Amino acid sequence: MGKNRDNLKNGNYIIENKEKLLYKRKNKRKIKRLFFLSIIMISTLVTLCLKLPYFNITTIEILGNKNASKAEINNVAKTELGSNIFYSSFTESKKQIIKNPYILGATFKKVLPNKIIINIEERVAVFYGKVNNTYYILDNKGVLLQKRSDIKDMDLVNLIGFDYEKCGVGNLIVSEDNRKINIANDITNIIKEYKITKGATKITMVDVSNVLDVKVYAGEMCIKFGTTEDLKNKFNKAINIISEPAYKSAKGYVDVSFTGNPVVFIEHKK
Repeated sequence: MGKNRDNLKNGNYIIENKEKLLYKRKNKRKIKRLFFLSIIMISTLVTLCLKLPYFNITTIEILGNKNASKAEINNVAKTELGSNIFYSSFTESKKQIIKNPYILGATFKKVLPNKIIINIEERVAVFYGKVNNTYYILDNKGVLLQKRSDIKDMDLVNLIGFDYEKCGVGNLIVSEDNRKINIANDITNIIKEYKITKGATKITMVDVSNVLDVKVYAGEMCIKFGTTEDLKNKFNKAINIISEPAYKSAKGYVDVSFTGNPVVFIEHKK
């Protein structure tokens, strides 16, 4: 009896909601059709993108290079011309480009429909060493970037204490003591900060021949650091002294190698 009552109720529900149930069924069919149609359209579009010449690379733009040759970078990147922009990964081109000692990194950006932009991150030339008539250009990490016959228009600091002739371009400078590279790097960072905040006396030479007797030169004035312990504080003390008008064109030294007040010595002109 109970089952008959339930069946009667269900039958009444279907009759009363016939239109609504038919609409839901039709709606489900429409959604399925649209879904399959979308898949077909997307597949067709992807296939066209991978086949049409419209998406073949025709333009290369290079940004961020100052020292690295744009022509050299472009010659390497030209191998990508004509290839489909969606297929290209640029892995091999990147490997070839970063072989240039000046280039620290390269990133490739795809610009639809047919252009790639290469952003170059360069090493920054900071130091130089001179042997006979050859200048050895280095970054702050001690990597030899190039050899030149002159350094005209290059704002570099002379770095003393390395055997430059034994080093190859693209490699770390040869040193019997790795602490020298670290000291040079630390001093570079301090000089950068100093240039930004003060922009006064120009640092011309860094001597790390003896890691226990490090010296920095600003014109004719020598700053004696001794060891690099508390290097930044020592540097600030010395710079505050030699930046004074009385010492700007003087010849002598400031000794900040010990705790206490710095010792200043000036050679008097005869």
